[in-house]
Amino acid sequence: MKTFSVSVLTLGLILAAAIAGQASAQVSSKGGPIMIGADTWHADGTVHTYYYDGRVEVVQADSRLRADHVKVVHAAGPDSGNNSWGDMVSVEASGNIYYVTPDETVKGDDAIYTKADDTMVITGDVILEQNQNVMTGTRLVSQIGAGQTHFDAQGGQTNGRVKAVIYPDAKTAKQAVGTPPASMPAKPAGQ
Repeated sequence: MKTFSVSVLTLGLILAAAIAGQASAQVSSKGGPIMIGADTWHADGTVHTYYYDGRVEVVQADSRLRADHVKVVHAAGPDSGNNSWGDMVSVEASGNIYYVTPDETVKGDDAIYTKADDTMVITGDVILEQNQNVMTGTRLVSQIGAGQTHFDAQGGQTNGRVKAVIYPDAKTAKQAVGTPPASMPAKPAGQ
């Protein structure tokens, strides 16, 4: 039987590191260069923040993240003054969040990764797809390092319920549409 697993870890890596420009992180398991595009980019040294705005797209190998806006917040660096930037604190993506790999898609309205607790929260009308499996809700919380994910639904289009459609393995799926299992003979015509 196939299992439905959410690779929010990969989305977390995208938001937490690739957009922030840390070369050690990977958006795709295949590695390679990370390309970032946006209509505009600017940095505000007074608050140690980068802003990517308008059709933001992050691509590495066969993985892609899209959002309307991405904000990367850093701590102040060890040197005094606005020119010293420290470690990344959080990454926020807002508006039409869309992350896709060859096997998975995650959609939502907003996402925030917080480095201090290694947590990713995706909100809005959240849709997770893996192959044919689909899960919907309004808030996905993933404690990435702990490997724990919680999905809930409060209001929105889900009527307060998390919903899932999970397809079993190929053999069971064929049975569901009327093909008898190999160990069971088909009924003769007319019966």
